[in-house]
Order: sequence, then C-alpha cells, then structure tokens
Amino acid sequence: QEASGFHYFLSYTDRQTPPPHQCAEVIWSFNELYPCAEETVTTVDVESRRFFIYSLKDVGIILLEFGHLKLPAEMANVLSPVIHQLSLASSACLTIYTLKNQINSNKSLEKSYEEQANRDPLTKLPNRRAFRYNLYQEIANTRRYDHFGAVLYIDLDHFKNINDSLGHSVGDMLLTKVADRFIDEARVGDDVYRLGGDEFVYILRNVGSSESLAINTAQAVARRILDAMAEPLQVGQYSLHITPSVGVTIFPDKSTEDNDSENVLKHADTAMYKAKSDGRNTYAFYDPEMQVSASKRLILEDYLRKAINNNELYLQYQPIVDASGVIIASESLVRWNNSALGSVSPDDFISIAEETNLMLDVSNWVLNTACAYTRQLKSKLPKKTTFKYVSINISPKQFKQQNFVPKLCEVLQRYDLSPADIQLEFTENILIDNIDDTIAKMEELLSSNIKFVLDDFGTGYSSLSYLHKLPIRTIKIDKSFVTGFKYKSYANKAIVDGIIAMADRMDLRCVIEGVETKDDADYFINKNIYAMQGYYYYRPLSGDGLIELLMHNN
Repeated sequence: QEASGFHYFLSYTDRQTPPPHQCAEVIWSFNELYPCAEETVTTVDVESRRFFIYSLKDVGIILLEFGHLKLPAEMANVLSPVIHQLSLASSACLTIYTLKNQINSNKSLEKSYEEQANRDPLTKLPNRRAFRYNLYQEIANTRRYDHFGAVLYIDLDHFKNINDSLGHSVGDMLLTKVADRFIDEARVGDDVYRLGGDEFVYILRNVGSSESLAINTAQAVARRILDAMAEPLQVGQYSLHITPSVGVTIFPDKSTEDNDSENVLKHADTAMYKAKSDGRNTYAFYDPEMQVSASKRLILEDYLRKAINNNELYLQYQPIVDASGVIIASESLVRWNNSALGSVSPDDFISIAEETNLMLDVSNWVLNTACAYTRQLKSKLPKKTTFKYVSINISPKQFKQQNFVPKLCEVLQRYDLSPADIQLEFTENILIDNIDDTIAKMEELLSSNIKFVLDDFGTGYSSLSYLHKLPIRTIKIDKSFVTGFKYKSYANKAIVDGIIAMADRMDLRCVIEGVETKDDADYFINKNIYAMQGYYYYRPLSGDGLIELLMHNN
C-alpha cells in the first residue's frame, strides 16, 4: 500500500536458511534486531537496492524488493492475503518437519534403550532380561515342534580370587575374554548370555527329538566348553587359567509340569552347584534328587543364619596325645544343635557357611569362644601340666582378612592369653591364591610368637609345591590316609611314609589324625611323629569333660 503503483519481487526464507546473494547480511541482521517481531515491516537499502522486510513470528521472513515496473492495483490488494496464506503453509510445513524429526529421534532412542536394556555393557552379550524372554520363547518352541532344548549354567571357579588379588579391572577384562571364548564354542543358532558377575548361560536350541539325543548333544557342548577353558587366557601381562563349573538341564522335563523359564533356570543352577561339589571344572546334569538336596541346603542356610544369635553353636574338644599317649593339647571343633533339625553334621553346615557370607561370623565366634575356654582351662590346671595349647581352626576367609593378625592379637589380649596358649590350624585352601600374601601373614604370626599347623596335609594340590617356601613348623596328615591304615593299599602306605620322612628331613613336626584302631596307633608309635589324634585315644569332649579328664590325669 505504501508503495502503490510500483512492482515488488516476492521472496521468502525461513529463519534456519540464509537467503541468497547480498540480502543475507540484511536478513540476518534483521533476525538479531527483531527476533520476536510479528508482522513487522522494515525498509532497508543495500547498494542502491531497496528491500521491505516482513517478519512472521516463529516462521520466517518475507523479503520484498522495490522495482521500477508498474504494479497493478489488484495485485497490491491480493499481496496481503497471499503473504498470510504463505505464512500458514510455511508454518504447517515446519510443524510437520519438526514432528517427523522428533518421531525419528524417538524411534532411534527407543531402539537404543531397548538395546541397552537387553545387553550386558561389559561383555556385550545379551543379559538376564533377554535370556528370560528368549528362554520363554524356546520353551514354547519345544512344545510346538516336539523337540528338546537345553540350558547350560556356567559359573567360573574361584573368580573372586582373581578380583581380590589382581583387581577388578583385570577381572573385567578376563570376563570379556571368557565371553569371546564362550561365543566361539556356541553352535549355530545357540545364544550365550551373561546373567551377572561370573555367571553365564547357554540356550541350546533343538538339541534333538528324543531325550537321549538331547542329553548327548548337551553333553558334547559342555565338554567342548571345558576343553576350551583348559587353555589359559592372556589378559594384559597375565596369563590366567580359570575353570568353569557347568550345570545342564534338558527341557521340557516329561516327569514334571514345572517347565516354565523360572524352574528351568533353577534346575540348571542346581546342577551347576552339583558340579562344584563334585570338585569343580566339570559338568553335571540336573535330576530331581538334586532339588531335594538344594531345598535342604536352603533350609540349613536359613537356620544357620540364626544359629549364632540363638546360641545353637557350641565347641567340643578332642585331645591330642604324644607317642606315649599323654595328652598334650586339644583341637576345638564347632558343633551345631538345632531344636527343629537336631544335631547337624559339620560336613553339612561348614560347606554351606563357606559358600555364603556366614563363614566369617562362624569363624569369629569359634575364635572368641575357644579363647574364652582356654582362659578357663588354664585357671583350672596346675602350673606343672603336660597340656600345652588349644588348637583353633581358622577358615580361609578369616585368614585372608587384611586385619587378621591384629584382630587375633586383640582377642588374645582380651582373654589374657599368651601366644603359646593356642595354635592355629589352616587348611591347604589358603594356598590357592596369592601365596606371597599368605607367606607374609604367616611371618607376621611368627613374629607375634603365634604357632600354626597346616591341616589336612596331602589332600590338596598345592601343599607340596609351596611347602619349602612356607614358614610352616608342623603338618597334620589327613585322616583319609590314616583311618584303617592296616587295610590301606601299598601305595597309600608309601605316601604316608614318604610324608613322614619328608617332614623329618625338613625338620617339621608331624601330627597324625584319624587314628581309630590299635593297629593304626601301633604303626605310627614307632615312627618319628610328634603327636596323634583320633577315636582310638579320645572322642571329642565337652569343655567340662576335657577339664575333668585333664584334672584326673594330672
């Protein structure tokens, strides 16, 4: 209207796209000066050219260039509604474009979140969530197509020792190497999952149309996994050897209706623990009897958690005698009596305590209770007595505590005991990892005048390898070599005689446990041994019973 009778060239640009030619500077300057302008007209002269700028809020800019041609009046009247329609169309286009980008972005994020939710971030394997979904699908497939599937539950043996000794970063790198090796051993169509920690699972699809064929196929895969893990894994500067325990279950199980994914996983887990109890680095197939044992185990664990607070644990003391039969010491042995379960065998509850976080509580209770009793025993015995010390079993978890020696010294001080009043017993399990730390702690004990003995000697794999390095002064030959010695094989007798001779050459004291018959005792009396222990001499006694026996003997 202001420029009636003249011709204007119409141009449009949105706020995101610079206009062409020399108008760019003008337009962008306008955007900065009037970012929120709404239907505002501005006149700008650039190099003898005149521009009228019409801004539309949140849409863009209309650029009108002044010309010298006549503009029909009706064109001028039409110009305003055309610009208005143009702005509406542009706004709609921008809205559609923005929505489309947002939808694509949301789909990309959704895919990324879904991937993260189903993928283990460390090994990049599918995780527990993906496993449950896929197992559910595969169980349905076995019913639909009348074939069998299998689940292999894998736990790495003593993986925690690597984390504790070499650090979690090395442990994480080892897990990625293990995952790669497991993937290499998977059949085409099978999947490997990481459930968490050092636990992995295979889903074996369509392992056969008969149960026997399914068992053979799953067994072949389990053996292949064991063979693959027999080779060491190179992790940085370390060449690490780690073994798997593999639990195998076949589904569907025709003998039960419990073929849902939860029960299939539970069966494989139960079989894996059977493999561990069989010595590790092996595989075991699930059978219903295992579930009975597993249920019993859970019940025992639940009761054991309450046993200390309920005063259900107690100690018995088995005398240790010299070659002439004189009592020189006693070993403290933990026992458990529960009102509902009755007397529970140490073989049952000690293994449960060791595999849970209960062992440390039990061990600390044993240490304090044995020391309190030793103080009581000392006060009852005459000064001149043949009795020298009470032997206390120390668990590997207890020994590996960083402050083990200082805490032990505190306990001795609390009960006013001298180091000579007790002797510690370690099993060969303390030698499994970090031998340097083990030696350092033993040296620390010796510097505090605390004596110790290596118990169950001959049953482990590492004692002979490290015996010359350890500051050990006494070994205890395991009863499995001794009990019924008269009827043992020639090879067994040769081993025992060899251990006794070796101990003599190394100036080690040798204690024989498991002496249960006169024949056993007669054989070892004539050997160069320090002491003997077993039912032939004395069964474990109560604390009062030991005091009464010692008072009578004295």
